[in-house]
Amino acid sequence: MAQLADAPRHPGSVLLSDAGEVSLAEVPKPLSAGELAWVAAGLGRSVAGMHARGVMHRDITPANVVLSGGGVPCLVGFALALPVADIRPAFVPYAEIAGTLAYLAPESTGRTGRPVDQRADLYALGAVLYELATGAPPFGAGDPLRLIHDHLARVPVPPAQMNPEIPAALSAVILHLLEKEPDHRYQTADGVVYDLERLRDAGGGPGAAVFQLGERDVPLRLAPPSRLAGRDGEVAALREAFEQALAGRCRGVLVGGAPGVGKTALVDELRSAVTGRDGWFVAGKFDAYRRDLEFDGVHQAFRALGRLLLAEPEEEVAEVRARILAALGPNAGLLTAVNPEFAALLAVGPDPGDPLIVQVRLPQATVDGVRPVASGDRPVVVFVDDLQWAGRAPLGFVDLVLSGEPVEGLLLVAAYRDSDMDAAPVLAGLLSRWREQAGVRHLRLDNLPEPGSVVMVAEMLRTDREMATGLAKLIGPHTSGNPYETVELLNGLRRDGVLTPG
Repeated sequence: MAQLADAPRHPGSVLLSDAGEVSLAEVPKPLSAGELAWVAAGLGRSVAGMHARGVMHRDITPANVVLSGGGVPCLVGFALALPVADIRPAFVPYAEIAGTLAYLAPESTGRTGRPVDQRADLYALGAVLYELATGAPPFGAGDPLRLIHDHLARVPVPPAQMNPEIPAALSAVILHLLEKEPDHRYQTADGVVYDLERLRDAGGGPGAAVFQLGERDVPLRLAPPSRLAGRDGEVAALREAFEQALAGRCRGVLVGGAPGVGKTALVDELRSAVTGRDGWFVAGKFDAYRRDLEFDGVHQAFRALGRLLLAEPEEEVAEVRARILAALGPNAGLLTAVNPEFAALLAVGPDPGDPLIVQVRLPQATVDGVRPVASGDRPVVVFVDDLQWAGRAPLGFVDLVLSGEPVEGLLLVAAYRDSDMDAAPVLAGLLSRWREQAGVRHLRLDNLPEPGSVVMVAEMLRTDREMATGLAKLIGPHTSGNPYETVELLNGLRRDGVLTPG
């Protein structure tokens, strides 16, 4: 919508023009090739203008695109919009996923562990164009679990195969928008617009020439690859630990390394494995300067688990409730006193007991609350990040899990900065003991070796290995192969005009 030039009647109000009454959801489909090329270019410009203003829509659907009097597409429905940024959606039940499932990018489901940025809007744009070209979204509508699976795993039938009137070049653009991996699809709406306008200007007929996609698709900020570069061995070790936890042979994994080396990104690789087993992956992060309960990583993860359990069908909730209450015994009131989600789940009144021993009882109550939930069929992975800043109570929880009897389907993963251990003497002592525990794995992440840095640079710049090798060797002495510092240095070179497209 556009602001009108006329002054509003009421002070403090903003007068907006009416963008139109007809949405793309109401337009007969499929569109002709010429109409589709024209609408696609206009819609691409709307998305590009939105992204240029630093906004992600997060719910681009035919119903949220209206046509003005001149037939120009206009985006509406910004209820879910956020500033452009990398966000990592948590695993939530399908009914709580933000957006419309038929048009949702795989990473937006919270089941891939990939960050969500403006490229999720480009996937949704591809899904809308697919519907305009064929008459239906890429994977139809209906059962939400099937839709989520299809977005994650199925490759859509090419639009030109569904509708022979669609030119092969436009079909290729739509499929490129619908790539599963964010790194493999278009990176910018401007790059999409350039290709769509070339198609529109060529007439958009079935015989339109195929051209090189993405010639002007250059992101404003270079982003790290969605998939980890140079960490195949560590990812394999983490997944092996998860498989062993399913059988009760592994209690936990401790991941150490310097800041920026990629510990959090490594553990996020477990999300897809956990959700593939219909399990729960919950996470929390400690803070260097805040030690109150809201910044307790164990507390955050446990609250997240409570929200997921509350979203289960009532008969399953009743069964889990009975198991947890039996395990907690008199500590049920303590747990409900500090955890709102478990207060709703257990329907037990808060009873923290003697305040002098709450911090002693709470770690055991938390362990007793999570163990009955996990099983080999529905595993629970609890990830706590920045463990070096944890207080005594959460460290007590970690110690009880790593030192106690293994539970089938329960895996604790904890990441810590080994460079900050001087400020964490309690953790340092516990780490020495945990290293002697059977069923506890230890992974230490070092900076990337040169081959890994070459892969990372090549994927960030979308260039071949040979060209990336020279640049990786040039920046290596300044970054020492640290992934975070590599990303920041390349973006600094880009801002300063030293590194330019082409």
